[in-house]
Amino acid sequence: MRLLLLFLFGVLAVPLYAQFPYTQKFTYPAQLPTQVIYDMLADQNGYIWLATDKGLFRFNGRAFVKIPFDRTSMQSVSYLQQDPQGKIWCMNFYKELFSLQNDTLRNYTFKDKRIKDESIIVNYVATKDHIWIASLENLYQINKQTGVTIKKVYSPEYLGISSLVKNGEEVVAYGAKGWIFTYPSKKAEWKKTSFKYNDTRLMSSGKFVYGTQIGKSRLPAFIVNNGQLKLTKPFDLPEDILVFHFASTAESEQWICTQTGAYLWDVYSGKTKLFFPSQSITDVVKDYQGNYWVSTLDNGLFVCPSLNNKLYTINPGFGFDNISRVTTISNDTIVTGTAKGMLTAFNLKNEKRMHYQLPIATEIQFITYDSIDKKIFTNRGIFNLTSSFPDKVSDYGKSVVSDHRKNLIVASYNRTYVLNNPLGKNPDATPDTTGIPLYSRYMKNDIFRKGLRIPVFRNARSSNILLSKTGKYFWVAYYDDLYRYCFSDSTIILRKKNSQKLVARTLFETSNNLLLVGTSNEGLFVIKEDQVIKRYHTGNGLKSNNIKSIKERDGKIWVNTDETLQIIDLKTGVITNLLDEYGLAGLTVNDFSLHPNKLLLATTSGLVVNEYKGKMVNEMIYFPSIKATCDGIELAPNQILSSNKNNISLYFDAIQYKTPTNLNYRYKLLGIDTSWKVLSYSINTLNFYRLPPGGYTFQIQAYDNNGIYTSDFKTFTFSILKPFWQRWWFISLIVLAGSGIVFLFFKIWSKRLIMRQGLKERLFKSQLVAIRSQMNPHFIYNVLNTVQGLLYDNRKTEVGNLLGNFSDLMRKTLQASDRQLHSLKEEIENISLYLELEKARFDKDFEYTIELELNEDPSDLIIPSMLLQPFAENAVKHGLMHKAGKKILLISFTQTDNGLNVLIEDNGIGRKQSYQINQRNKSKPTSFATKAIAERIELFNRLYNQKIKYDIIDQYDDLKNPSGTAILLFIPIYDQERNNI
Repeated sequence: MRLLLLFLFGVLAVPLYAQFPYTQKFTYPAQLPTQVIYDMLADQNGYIWLATDKGLFRFNGRAFVKIPFDRTSMQSVSYLQQDPQGKIWCMNFYKELFSLQNDTLRNYTFKDKRIKDESIIVNYVATKDHIWIASLENLYQINKQTGVTIKKVYSPEYLGISSLVKNGEEVVAYGAKGWIFTYPSKKAEWKKTSFKYNDTRLMSSGKFVYGTQIGKSRLPAFIVNNGQLKLTKPFDLPEDILVFHFASTAESEQWICTQTGAYLWDVYSGKTKLFFPSQSITDVVKDYQGNYWVSTLDNGLFVCPSLNNKLYTINPGFGFDNISRVTTISNDTIVTGTAKGMLTAFNLKNEKRMHYQLPIATEIQFITYDSIDKKIFTNRGIFNLTSSFPDKVSDYGKSVVSDHRKNLIVASYNRTYVLNNPLGKNPDATPDTTGIPLYSRYMKNDIFRKGLRIPVFRNARSSNILLSKTGKYFWVAYYDDLYRYCFSDSTIILRKKNSQKLVARTLFETSNNLLLVGTSNEGLFVIKEDQVIKRYHTGNGLKSNNIKSIKERDGKIWVNTDETLQIIDLKTGVITNLLDEYGLAGLTVNDFSLHPNKLLLATTSGLVVNEYKGKMVNEMIYFPSIKATCDGIELAPNQILSSNKNNISLYFDAIQYKTPTNLNYRYKLLGIDTSWKVLSYSINTLNFYRLPPGGYTFQIQAYDNNGIYTSDFKTFTFSILKPFWQRWWFISLIVLAGSGIVFLFFKIWSKRLIMRQGLKERLFKSQLVAIRSQMNPHFIYNVLNTVQGLLYDNRKTEVGNLLGNFSDLMRKTLQASDRQLHSLKEEIENISLYLELEKARFDKDFEYTIELELNEDPSDLIIPSMLLQPFAENAVKHGLMHKAGKKILLISFTQTDNGLNVLIEDNGIGRKQSYQINQRNKSKPTSFATKAIAERIELFNRLYNQKIKYDIIDQYDDLKNPSGTAILLFIPIYDQERNNI
């Protein structure tokens, strides 16, 4: 319905108004992507929402962000609302309802087919728990969570529902035949009233619901309160103005939106006041800082910082209104001058103006007012307030002051001089120098005045002149220096502290007689008793060092620079950006004047008048949005992340409409930062990569460079777990596991130690077995028998040798019993002694040979003790003893890189026949068994972790008869130091 009205009404012409609020327009398409705006919403977080022909846009003071749809039949939306939970709702003109979720407009699904079949949807309302839908005939109450219709409100007749609004949690609907519906109420049903209005629109002010007609009707409006209707006066609008919408910006600010502007409407008196003329207004909203946002059907978006900031068109119809100078004359009257030479007296109260007649269009460079003589002095001449014709036309250069003799002191482009009273009886006479010694000293014939004798102070360009409040002296700002002239005939050149020249652009004396010197590039100097005591510049608060004009009010200094208008508190040094505080940021001010309770600003687009009512803005910056993501997934506050989820992105968005480009952020990530860091307004994302494990709190605050606005601190807390190997449970597990391993190691080591001790004991036992074999009674018996036989044969020498060998063998065997290892040399000596004894026993039938093929001395090669002798004993006892004829035993040693290869070979009867003989002769003493040898070798291998290998080979002749036995051994070389193991 609302869109149809917007398209049906054409744009009407309106007369030119001389005064209206100062507004700023968003450019198209550089700032705003469309010119067609149907509806607006200032939400509770501070955002401005625009429902346009190109979709829904959100604005934060710096950028318009288009909100995407999940699915839609068209882009155009309207009917903006915010429910009590803060969710944004809107509807397009195809009856599709949307809610904002995760920055996307989600299509809301109605479960009731009857709603989809309605031809026209008048409006909807989103409350805490319900969605209310109004068609022309029906009203539906729907469960907001499920989309299921709770009930369809009974209609006693065709209602012609024209409007549906919410006022807090109250829902109010109106039918064209005088029906009213309110919810909640005792009976949630339609009630008949006597107010039968067609095309009625309801509007909520937050306190009451107002109703009145759109179009050209001027019937009285009514107020809905607790289901009761009360008439008010009709609003006062011309009959030819079409009304198509109402808006409320406060309980006491109701607006009538028309195609000829927006009217502020007093509901109770009916009086209206036009604002924003000649625009097709679709809506008016007010943000949290007091700015008024005005949307149009065909001309985009306007923002009005304050209704108190009025823009006056001083020179309508002349095609220009670039006001260069303004001066206050009285409470109601001001005088303005333009860059094109227009000088105008203007009455602020009745807006009457008087344009002075000037022959040449030359810029008005200064305006001063003599309140005693009621004269206006400018660079174009002298004027009064009663006639548009000048009292005198003359070029007075850059600045003039009047001395106590009514002479004019003139600062011009080529000199500073004195003229006689131009309005006196003889204006072209020599100035009256009575009682002014200074003039007499500088008196000379002026070539520019046809030789008239006048005081000329310097033939140098001067830009400003100022008479002291005491009237005793005046200052002149020359192009190269600042002079102070005393009427009593003294001249002083004022310099900076370092005696450098002080080049002034503008001069002002405060109420406590401080001289303020404004320069074009060095800021503002404060001078007391001819000495500079303070300087203000861009380094300590000024927005620019180019000072254009200076004023004083309430003990504070007002300074206009080429950037902005600022106030300096000389006592505290605090500098305030006035235009920001008054909602006029970005305005170019040529000049200003301090009017009682008003601030007059001469701008390039006219005269802006601020009705000063104290601070006009909310100093708090809204900061609604801060969120964090990890790998594109949004985090919940206080979320705990795994150790590999340590790349964090933080998004934040503060809202500042007064001075958006002055917005800054200060932030700190507690956990890694110890000091505050600063970001500009253009940055709203921070990325932190590879954060170490720990707890983090992101703190951020928005503030402006001017020090006026700040936000609350916003925080977001999260934590990143340590890798599992750094967590207490893992460390505890490692400690326990380590303790277990250490315990197990010691247990194994202890077990191995015990096992090795057992091996050593068993090895010692095996050695004892070997030793016993050498001390076997039969062996001793055989030796003694051999000795006896030799004695019988009187072979005493051989007996001596035999007993010597036997004694050496016993001694060496006992020596070897306490060692596991000894040298190869000692092993060979033991074997040789044993074999010599056996040779004596067998006499000449037994021969043995020991061969050595070594790389080292036998005494340097370490092998297990008494290892080879048992093999030699077995060869003799089992292989050679029963052999007839020649008995031969060969023992050879060959050294390799890995150890010793040992061959023990005999030509005896072989193992099989020896076994058979041993079986028949049970009484024969047992030999050192092969099993004992194998066991001893195994013990050595386990104890020393070096492998002794051996193999027994039975040998046969060509006829397959046993011809002896060969034993092949490999013995690794041992370390002598390991003998003590």
